[in-house]
Amino acid sequence: MTDQMKPTNQLNSNSQVRRVMVMGGLGFLGSHICRALVARGYTVRTFDKFYALRTLVADIESELQIMEGDMSRTEDVLAAIGDAQMIINLIHTTVPGSSMRDPGYDVTSNVAATAKWLARLGETEVQRLFYVSSGGTVYGNPQTAPITEEHPTEPLSSYGITKLSIEKYLALYANSCGVEYRILRPANIYGEGQRLNIGQGVIGVMVDRALRGEPLAVWGTGKRLRDYLHVDDLVSAVMVLMDYQGAEHIFNISSETGRSVRDIIRALQLYGGLEVEVKYIPDRGFDVGDNVLSSARLRAETGWVPKVDFEVGIRRTVEWQRRQLPLPGPL
Repeated sequence: MTDQMKPTNQLNSNSQVRRVMVMGGLGFLGSHICRALVARGYTVRTFDKFYALRTLVADIESELQIMEGDMSRTEDVLAAIGDAQMIINLIHTTVPGSSMRDPGYDVTSNVAATAKWLARLGETEVQRLFYVSSGGTVYGNPQTAPITEEHPTEPLSSYGITKLSIEKYLALYANSCGVEYRILRPANIYGEGQRLNIGQGVIGVMVDRALRGEPLAVWGTGKRLRDYLHVDDLVSAVMVLMDYQGAEHIFNISSETGRSVRDIIRALQLYGGLEVEVKYIPDRGFDVGDNVLSSARLRAETGWVPKVDFEVGIRRTVEWQRRQLPLPGPL
């Protein structure tokens, strides 16, 4: 074991961990998490790519230290970490579709880049490390329902493989350096602020297209079940796990209710008041079957339960995205 991999970071009580660095803090999930951290009185630094939009953190921008850089440059990441005592890592450069088109880029920009800075974790003051993985892809086709953390991990896409690989590297280096770590495997997250141009986030994309009067492209029959979790519930799970001192490291975060794309379309019509036109297209082949996660471990360890009803979440998402549409110009 090299000197930099020796267990040098001592875990203090969470009350002493006040400096947090959020990797990907300007994005959909990151902006919500940063807002919650600021509200709790943490000193929050974000790290994101050069020229990343700051629209989603406009209300708290003055309370953040925003750093830009290249994830593939280890020195950029270490500079952003600085004196942070906790890291919440949300960065991933691909989505399932793009990962399959260029798996080489998926591996180099995610696994290799992350492993490089993790190998120098012992040089930092980090005491706690959180990684947001993917409950929808790391398990592969379900062998049990609902899916628990003990389920075999047999991902069907490069995206799932790289997410799982980063989990393993994170555990390796965190254990080597005496850093407490948590791996979060959330369900499909939706809500206000979701990016619509990356091919991920079915509810946000469907709402946007419906508002614009465009047909919705549905892969396959639209009958596969997924569980959908409002972003506020993900944030509340992150917050309770920041206070968690137990022995578990991996947590599913889920609504535990399976819904199909057809169910979502009906919800958009009923709760969002949207007119929806659907176009069915052939299945992609690498999407998993029914995928509903169990949050029993998280509930038993922390008492966490989701609070945002699906009906409320859909209405809030539609209202937010309606406000983002450009105003009609003069006749």
